[in-house]
Amino acid sequence: MSVHPSARVDRRATIAASAEIGAWVEIGDGVSVGENCVVASHAVLTGSTALGEGCRVFPFCALGTEPEHIKDCGEKTRLEIGARCVIREHVTISRGTVAGGGKTTLGEGCYVMNKSHIAHDCRIADGVIVGTACGLSGHTEIGARSVLLGKCDTQPFVKIGEDCYLVAGAQMQFDVLPLTVATRYCLRGVNARGLLMRGVSRTAVDRIRAFYAKLREKQGALDKRVEALQEEFSAVKELQPVFDFVQARHRYPLLTPYPELSDTRHAR
Repeated sequence: MSVHPSARVDRRATIAASAEIGAWVEIGDGVSVGENCVVASHAVLTGSTALGEGCRVFPFCALGTEPEHIKDCGEKTRLEIGARCVIREHVTISRGTVAGGGKTTLGEGCYVMNKSHIAHDCRIADGVIVGTACGLSGHTEIGARSVLLGKCDTQPFVKIGEDCYLVAGAQMQFDVLPLTVATRYCLRGVNARGLLMRGVSRTAVDRIRAFYAKLREKQGALDKRVEALQEEFSAVKELQPVFDFVQARHRYPLLTPYPELSDTRHAR
């Protein structure tokens, strides 16, 4: 274990032998730092916070601080960050609240860029990229491999499906169907590039695009439109997350496709 002499590490914290702790870092009681983690200078880790193996925390981050919630009374809640996550400069991540389940979680392999904030009780799945200066309000849920470009914000309890791509500056007040490109106001098409990059076949991507093309043509509530197409596209296993997402409970309406905008620009 390499701990800089100026770092303040509580004796009740758990630091793996292969971890590196930089100058002026403060690590409090209840913090656990996994193998091969690097915590750079001036970072603060406090509360019941767990860093998985191979994480990198850059300068001036604040992880596991009290939730920004007026009903929080200092209860023992938790922040869990999965293996191989990268947390860039000035990122703040709050631990959970009792009312929200007591835990904020980031999955494995996430990348959180500088000046972003992840609030209490957020559930971030594996491989998510959060761009510069994003603000994720409490209880936000983001599916695996989704990408949020810079300055994206979410309203509390928003759900974003897996393999989504949110354009820069999107302020999400609706839930976002999986596999899509989304703006603040509408779905712009299928995240074909992201799907191809993770190994989904061109044939499957074409079927997904055909599904969303028919979804745009139909009328009525979006969840009913999806259900009407489920039997026709049931053989496309890549669409199963869409059907599961629609059947889950939602606080907000689903973001609607814009009927006249082609998604071909996203299919390189």
